[in-house]
Amino acid sequence: MQCLGKSFTLFVIFLFGDLSFTHGGNVLVLPGEYSHWYNMRNIVDELLNRNHRVTVLVSSASPTVNFTQQERFQYLVFDVPLKAHEVHSLSEQLVNVWKQYPRPNKVQIGLQIMDLLGKIRKMHLTMCDCMLRNETLISRLTALKFDVLVYDPMIICSDLLAEILDLPVVLSLRFSLGFSMERMCGQMPSPPSYVPVPPTEMTDHMSFMERVVCCLFIRVSDGLDEFG
Repeated sequence: MQCLGKSFTLFVIFLFGDLSFTHGGNVLVLPGEYSHWYNMRNIVDELLNRNHRVTVLVSSASPTVNFTQQERFQYLVFDVPLKAHEVHSLSEQLVNVWKQYPRPNKVQIGLQIMDLLGKIRKMHLTMCDCMLRNETLISRLTALKFDVLVYDPMIICSDLLAEILDLPVVLSLRFSLGFSMERMCGQMPSPPSYVPVPPTEMTDHMSFMERVVCCLFIRVSDGLDEFG
């Protein structure tokens, strides 16, 4: 009886001890800006709900991500020689080019776009340089022992960061109606019976009629792309 009592006590200690050390994966997230971040935020929340640890890596000049706000996850901020209003201004200028009325000739529009894209490219290269050449940051990221990097291709050097940290990657880019560009250009697997497409708000647990709706959206989006 005494041995049985000791065995039961050890079992209880093992059970609760094992539970106390049980956790999900350790995920590093590198988001894009504006709607890209808002979409990624839903993924972050779901990861947290499933008991994963999440660290969001963001530049000090992000115009979208409020990294001073208290969250369930951790922010890791790297400094860049830019200000948030400067980053936002370039995006605004690019949008305004398409909204000009009366519209100037195509040559003027082309020159304006080329000039802005050059400035945006230079801005991205500056951010990449500040992230990838920051030895303190890379050492800290390495020490945190992440399991995977979830990133938005809007950040052009995300794949280089994954290579430096030797991490597998998951891309997040919700860009086109019905995932048409992602499926046709990016070869993203998207069986309509299992993967809901934008702009629907369905989950991967769909009823028969929801699957029918998903298939219809795919057909419509593919038709629009062929027409365009």
